[in-house]
Amino acid sequence: MKKKTVIFVIILAVILIVFCGTYLGIGLHYETHFFKNTSVNGIDVSEMTVEQAEAAIADMVENYQITVNELNGGREVIPGSRIEYHFVSKGEVQQFMDSQNILAWLPSYLSDIRTFTMDAGTRYDENLLKQAMLELDCFDESRITPPKDAELVQNADGTYQVSAEVEGNQLDSGRVYELLKLAAAGSAAEVDLVQENCYNKPVIYSNDTALNQKADTLNRYANMTVTYYMGGDVAVTLDSATINSWLTLDENNNPVFDFGTVQSYVAELAADYDTIGTWEPFRTSLGETVYVEARTYGWQMNQEEEANQLYQILQAGESAERSPVYYESALTRGENDLGNTYVEIDYTNQRMWYYKDGALIVDTPIVTGSVANGTESPEGMFCLVDKSENETLKGEGYATPVDYWMPFFGGVGIHDADSWRGSSYGGTIYQTGGSHGCINTPTANAAAIYANIDIGTPIVCYKATITQGGSSTGNTGGDVTVTDGTAAPDGGTGTSDGGDITVIDGNTDTAAESGNAGEEDWADESTYWE
Repeated sequence: MKKKTVIFVIILAVILIVFCGTYLGIGLHYETHFFKNTSVNGIDVSEMTVEQAEAAIADMVENYQITVNELNGGREVIPGSRIEYHFVSKGEVQQFMDSQNILAWLPSYLSDIRTFTMDAGTRYDENLLKQAMLELDCFDESRITPPKDAELVQNADGTYQVSAEVEGNQLDSGRVYELLKLAAAGSAAEVDLVQENCYNKPVIYSNDTALNQKADTLNRYANMTVTYYMGGDVAVTLDSATINSWLTLDENNNPVFDFGTVQSYVAELAADYDTIGTWEPFRTSLGETVYVEARTYGWQMNQEEEANQLYQILQAGESAERSPVYYESALTRGENDLGNTYVEIDYTNQRMWYYKDGALIVDTPIVTGSVANGTESPEGMFCLVDKSENETLKGEGYATPVDYWMPFFGGVGIHDADSWRGSSYGGTIYQTGGSHGCINTPTANAAAIYANIDIGTPIVCYKATITQGGSSTGNTGGDVTVTDGTAAPDGGTGTSDGGDITVIDGNTDTAAESGNAGEEDWADESTYWE
């Protein structure tokens, strides 16, 4: 028994020695090889040496690529080879190997996969990466649509609308490049350009409050006009194009107009259409064309007030129709602006006509301002400024009553004068025995004019170059036609049947003839009316 026991022990010892030697021998193998079920960065390195494991990692790195996810589902790839992407050992794999306990090789067969991770040492060429990036389709200029801000667009009808913004597909190359460098450095397999906000965006969108406010303001003026009715059938339109050329907007999109520009427009309007101060052609009753200065009758705009009114209209932004503010206005527009109702006074022939609606109402001889005394009646186009009955004309040293008073320029007017002139009118009386400037008129004719004339009626005063044949001279009056149905004045002859009356005023005024008219002869020029 004893011998058998010894043999058994010896055999067991041999077996144990063989096992341990074998186990140790196998363990020594794992001094240079990775255990079974070992991975590095997801690569199975079982039974590999460090060199073999690094080679496997290098193979993986060489197959590296960056997938670029683009707008609308587009995908492109940058291969690692394109950027010379390669593995560079930094000793991590050797460290993993050194961490193995060679005596633990057997349990590794029975255990789960042992995983090592590391930041694989890699290198790539940044310049090649940038070049590869720019070669992507998403950087092809022919395929790129830049972003575009929403903006105001003018329609064919002059109105404005806000156009939609354009998102486009233009990339921020600098941002994309930095993103790719981070991916390559970390061996990231993908980058998402949409998620990382790499696309350039519009700055202004169609819902922008300020832009829509601007559109609203401009649309108020898009078709705005201001139509001026200048008198008669003359109309002038300040069009929307001009108005919009004047328009600017402040920081709050409120309309701004330069007042000086408005003033200039009004000044141009006045220059084109004002007639006060101009010389107008006039066809006389004797067939001559004379030129008469429009002195108080005609058109004269109040430019300051009109500029203020127009400025307010522009600020309001509503189309308008208006007549300008005038200092003076005429009855109509046209050649000389007279129309067919006016008083005509011919100083040369000492004759006055009154036409109403084209019909001759009065044709009468008169006596006007004295040439000898330097009180000639004024020439020009005037208008009747007032009319009244039973006035007393007052001046220095006199007070003379008249029945009909019709002033038209300062203290100068048309009035009856039979009370001191009798029936002596026309001819050359005015040269030495004329008035202080007023138009002395036979009473019946003054009455006829008074009954038919309105304030504002134009009065044209001129010196004709044609001398009327058969006119009265000296103190002998000519024939007078009155068509107003009034009775003949005292001192005249005629009929009084309520119809048209013909008055023959050729009676002799002894007072005037003898030169004894005295102050009454001049009493029609009155400071009372000035």
